[in-house]
Amino acid sequence: MFRQPTQSTKPVSRLQGMNDLSEDAWRGRLGLQDRLGQLLGSYGYSLLETPVLESTELFLRKSGGELASQLYSFIDAGSNHVSLRPEFTSPIMRHYLENAAGIGLPARWRYCGPVFRFDESHPEASGQFTQVGGELIGSSDISADIELLNLAISVPAKLALDGWSLRLADLDILDSLLDPLGVSERARSFIIQSMPRLREGHGAVSKLVEEGRRLHLAGGDGSGDGEEAALHQAVQGLNDDQARSVLLGLLRWNSADHLGQRTPEDVVERLLRKIRGADSEDKLRQGLELASDLAVIKGEPQAALESVNAVLASAGANRNAASRLTEIIGLMADGQDAKGRVVLDFSLVRGLAYYNGVIFEVSHPGWPGPLGGGGRYDNLSRALGGSDAVPALGFAYNLDALIALGAG
Repeated sequence: MFRQPTQSTKPVSRLQGMNDLSEDAWRGRLGLQDRLGQLLGSYGYSLLETPVLESTELFLRKSGGELASQLYSFIDAGSNHVSLRPEFTSPIMRHYLENAAGIGLPARWRYCGPVFRFDESHPEASGQFTQVGGELIGSSDISADIELLNLAISVPAKLALDGWSLRLADLDILDSLLDPLGVSERARSFIIQSMPRLREGHGAVSKLVEEGRRLHLAGGDGSGDGEEAALHQAVQGLNDDQARSVLLGLLRWNSADHLGQRTPEDVVERLLRKIRGADSEDKLRQGLELASDLAVIKGEPQAALESVNAVLASAGANRNAASRLTEIIGLMADGQDAKGRVVLDFSLVRGLAYYNGVIFEVSHPGWPGPLGGGGRYDNLSRALGGSDAVPALGFAYNLDALIALGAG
């Protein structure tokens, strides 16, 4: 005898981080969105809307492991690996590369829309939230950095939001310290991501060297034997992005059934570190110690820049990047909106690996995470398949955070 399946009486709840919006709340958000759109538009930024769904590869090429672990990803009906948009920068650079022949540079775009990230450690920015921001593509001039920083600063000022501050750093200054050592790209990336821990000073170095050894960043010659040696030969002469593409293709062709819980991209990253060889342990330690001397510097811009120049002089490093940052700070300080609110903090690291040069975050004591942030990303175009590096920079704010703080 056929029996109707028993249906559960347990209510279906909304997913964590996915919120309903009443009409009043929607109207309030729309009003704030329009005001910020007008602000960005007054600087010459044109509206660009990108798809909510993109190829997963778009966000993995140069974003780094932190973002990769936060993606809402799945395989669609056409067997394509796709992800809900976690940020706007990569889609906008993808748009530029697809349409570059018809786009004059510099190009300025603004955007506002939902993004999706899963981050249990930061529930205030996990799930669906709205980003509003702008991207400036095609200028390496110092005026572009100043324009973006002043525009980012004008957002909380325009909304009469008091109590905010801006933390600023410059990854080119860290590169200036590491360049004379000849630190490898993989070790350099490790050092950059370790900057928050290096604010403790040299006491954090030994533990990080040990971690570098486990990651095959220090010790050994990387030549390996057997299959590992063959892979080493296969990627010889390629840059790291090209080598990742080759290894990923080989991995997928050779079946990924043995990966377990790891993604192919994670396996490729570990394999690349191993077969590329490693810096000497002394070189990695030296790099970490120099970086820690920079990471401890935090404070009012003029005093902090004096400390930065002292570190660079002690290491015999090039000071051009520091001079450029000094000029940026000087021109930013002309605006009253920034007065007393800008702090240099060289332990700052943005969560996306595509940044170079100036990076920044805006924070407020009433919000647990950053309200917004951004920086320069001149090499993202190559990572996404462009033939040339295209200078670019941008920023985004969490619109929901601004609303929660009563902005407007």
